[in-house]
Amino acid sequence: MKDDFFKPLNVNLIGEIRHHYDEKSVMPAHELVIRPLLENSIDTFVYRGTKEEFFLYGKMQAPIKLEEIEVLIKDKGKFKFDKTKECILGNEYLWNACTRKRGSIVFILKEGQVDFAKIFKHTYRPSLTETPNSGNTPSATKKCREASAQGFIAICLPANNGIEWMTIYAQGHTFENIMKQAEDNCQEKDYYK
Repeated sequence: MKDDFFKPLNVNLIGEIRHHYDEKSVMPAHELVIRPLLENSIDTFVYRGTKEEFFLYGKMQAPIKLEEIEVLIKDKGKFKFDKTKECILGNEYLWNACTRKRGSIVFILKEGQVDFAKIFKHTYRPSLTETPNSGNTPSATKKCREASAQGFIAICLPANNGIEWMTIYAQGHTFENIMKQAEDNCQEKDYYK
């Protein structure tokens, strides 16, 4: 029996660093990948992570209080980035945070708004994911699916893995073109073979 469900594209943003980084650190992906996505997006949202503190990795982990971050505007149960402000520099912790201290971050783009060939030169290990809900805020995954069904490109940074991966949703020739750009430009393409 053949499974006919959509498998979005995953690409890695930080290579061999994986999750071994200080969440407050400046990463090359901030300027090389995140900034062009943010600046060219129609909208960029961040969803809430956990509500309570929790113990993990030998210490207490506290959720990010999104309402206290000055570059975010409350928007129907999620938060929208105020792109009139500097949203990356000084806010690295928001982008890098892992373990659901914040929810997923979603970029909504029109086709042709970003040069994926240029962005993918700074990413690694393209692959299709069969579990797009895993590690993401469910409402963020729903937003990505809805946006792609409406002809947009949606990109999701996970709640669990911070800036380690991004998942790309699109349909038809748009998705095929993005896949081709990933195959031609990502680094470490044969990583999973």
